Amino acid sequence: MKRVTVFILLFVLGVSGCDIYKPQISFRLAIPEKDYFYNYMASHLVPFLEENGYRITIVRAASSIEANRLVAQGKADLAFVNNHSVPLAEELGEESGNLRSILPLTTRLLFAFSKEPLPPGSTAKHLLEGKRVGVELLGGEAALNLQRFLSRARIQNSTLVTFQDNPEVVVFWGTFYGERASRYLKEGWHPFSFSENWVEFLTLNDPALRPYELPAIPGESKSIRINTIATEAVLIVNQNVGENSVYKLAELIFQRRLQMVHRDIMYRSINEGFDTNSLLFALHDGTAAYLRRDEPTFFERYADTIALVLSIIAVVYGGVQAIRNSIAKRKKDQVDKYFLEFLEIRSSEDVAVKVKQLDALFQRAVEQLTSEKLDKSDFHILSRLIQQELTMLRFRD
Repeated sequence: MKRVTVFILLFVLGVSGCDIYKPQISFRLAIPEKDYFYNYMASHLVPFLEENGYRITIVRAASSIEANRLVAQGKADLAFVNNHSVPLAEELGEESGNLRSILPLTTRLLFAFSKEPLPPGSTAKHLLEGKRVGVELLGGEAALNLQRFLSRARIQNSTLVTFQDNPEVVVFWGTFYGERASRYLKEGWHPFSFSENWVEFLTLNDPALRPYELPAIPGESKSIRINTIATEAVLIVNQNVGENSVYKLAELIFQRRLQMVHRDIMYRSINEGFDTNSLLFALHDGTAAYLRRDEPTFFERYADTIALVLSIIAVVYGGVQAIRNSIAKRKKDQVDKYFLEFLEIRSSEDVAVKVKQLDALFQRAVEQLTSEKLDKSDFHILSRLIQQELTMLRFRD
């Protein structure tokens, strides 16, 4: 009884902790302290999730690289990453294999502003080469990506500095007509539109990047049409977070995306039709299951076939059971005859005849057992009775 009670208790505890029965609702979101945009996104995502029953704890990190490292190490559950940030994945090394994508949250554009006006027809080389280029955090995600761009385009002698360190050019990832871009316009900086050749060069070998053309702001004299590149800011999760937990999280964001759009129009980018093949980190099984929710399951697709197979199995099983029951009945009938014969022999008065008949009965029973026409348990009972009777007869003599 105690064993049964312990088993039931362990079963209940196991079920209560099961991802299916009780999906995770408490998440730790890792945010780089000095990343303006990721903190801006967190200021939207956290209240959205908490309004829908989740409990979110912010875990501060020195950079986006460290934020994602915390997730990879299981010290946080969620983080953000630019989908093209291959250098970030390289910095994490083997730990990056623990990261999975939930979904892209918004589109990000590459902005560049020059402190001094550039001549018409200036290229990215004129903008960046030999200049002090301002980034948000030295050694951070954006800085690593920019260094990769400069190396690919063979732009030399550029010095990366922070925004506060008197840059000649500032480069950052933002969203359509975002606050930071608007601020630089108001402060007299000059927006830069990249040439078609440079955009094509950058996007050629990176499926996570695509060309983007941002129209000028009507009524803003300094605003110009900007040719640039775009990527997505992706919500990242540790691969060990349960499939059903991520399914529920993705379902909430997709189905209630308007709540996010009301916070900022940039979240209109949330949609189920994103390219899963271009993700920097593989899609989590939970999101994959959600995106396949309308597809028939294995059992739904093959319901008729499965039903037919089960019917055949049931018929075959029934037939086998009928045969086994028939064989068992024949064995039972046979042993019943032996028991009746034993009783008849036992009632005889001639001891010599009884011994001879009992030996003959035992011999036949052995032969029946050998040919599998007699059940072993019935044979043992019969043989024990015969041996007891023979012992008693010999004792009389």
